[in-house]
Amino acid sequence: MNPFGNLSSNHSSWPILLVIYNLPPALCMKCKYMLLSMMISGLKQHGNDIDVYLNPLIEDLKLLWNEGVDVFDVFKNESF
Repeated sequence: MNPFGNLSSNHSSWPILLVIYNLPPALCMKCKYMLLSMMISGLKQHGNDIDVYLNPLIEDLKLLWNEGVDVFDVFKNESF
């Protein structure tokens, strides 16, 4: 990603997006259903070392999928 249009930039930014594929095809690629989970920035490209950043995200997604977590709804004043 080159946000400022300078091709000789020595700065690298990697946006990590989560997309909900459990939606109809017309909706799953809309911006409001995409989640920017992290932004990896640095002075050089990370290449194969990007898995260091993705491991905590993958562990959290596995926890949410397998066990689930309690969430508090402020409007209803209850956990679900």
